Amino acid sequence: MSNGPTVLIEQANTRYTMIAVVEQDERTAYFYLYPAELQSKKYRMRACWLRNLQPGPSKRDSAAMENGDAPMLEAHYCNHPQGKEPLQADRLSIVWMPEEDGAAVLYDGETLGVIPGWSLYSEDPAAYAADCTGGDGDALVFPLGDASKNQQHARVAEAVTFRKLWDDTETPQWPVIQDQFINIYQQHFGELKQYFAIDNNQWPPMALGKFEKDNVVYFLTMGVSIRPMPWVSYLYNDHAPAYRRMELALAISKDDFSEEEITKMAEGLSGMADIPWRHISWLGEGHTIGSAKLPAPFESIVLSAALYNGEGIEMPEMYGDKVNLFWASPVTLTERQYAHEKANGGYELLEKMIQADITHIVRKRDAIV
Repeated sequence: MSNGPTVLIEQANTRYTMIAVVEQDERTAYFYLYPAELQSKKYRMRACWLRNLQPGPSKRDSAAMENGDAPMLEAHYCNHPQGKEPLQADRLSIVWMPEEDGAAVLYDGETLGVIPGWSLYSEDPAAYAADCTGGDGDALVFPLGDASKNQQHARVAEAVTFRKLWDDTETPQWPVIQDQFINIYQQHFGELKQYFAIDNNQWPPMALGKFEKDNVVYFLTMGVSIRPMPWVSYLYNDHAPAYRRMELALAISKDDFSEEEITKMAEGLSGMADIPWRHISWLGEGHTIGSAKLPAPFESIVLSAALYNGEGIEMPEMYGDKVNLFWASPVTLTERQYAHEKANGGYELLEKMIQADITHIVRKRDAIV
């Protein structure tokens, strides 16, 4: 009779939406990703076998599963059929992927197991272990294999490098990123009037710049694109680099709205910047977000790069990826309902808005549907 597993390491991601845990009993060691309570209705725990500590069974360890214990991996799928020594807690570390929806566990700095972020969204979850050598179609775990055969090696190496860059106090990343964005924004939208930190003192640094030109007030975020968004690599696969990073923008006509209304709308925008990581979701063209900060009759915003009709903006790249600039355009209740009536309804709403000569600059207007 086992005393239950021992937790060797436990670490949450920066938004506490997921917790990574390595557990070990006298038979096996496992790596788990648990969604936090708020996420647990939407997402399920993901598991990754790491090693057997006793001789492996010849066939699937169904008895352990029925018992509620973590199953051992079949001996012929292990590089240690006779079992391996227990893991030592002080040699373990966790690295979260930049999206913060997947993670890897390292042992003496070498990758031991990986649960990729896309596994969270898939009906067929996948995990990869260094000590696994094979498996069948419904395997507990897949071999991590070598770097030439499995891109997980590169993903983990990128995650480790990314975290090290941000931990390096000698060469801070943020001032360089900040300058790039401010310079580009100033070229198009006038001098930087005000600068607001919108990261609640959490990593990564994020800010909102206020600019003014031709009686229009512009608010543009910077730093949101430091992290790629969750979900996108699962939805777009090889095309993900074109969709996974974004900044948000808002342009408001001073002729149409009071100073107080403008300030409130900007507050609404700054609260949206962290949504993908707070909710393990993503934002893209045609997505709508409710906001209590909008003047009536507006009650939500729709995000769009297509509504922008100014001169082209050459956004800085972020870690080799394109950065999308989405303009927030307020919409009414009926417009939002129209967008939600069918798949890709947000695109249809945007088409109607463009036909009605609605641009990225927010003005008073009547509902168009």
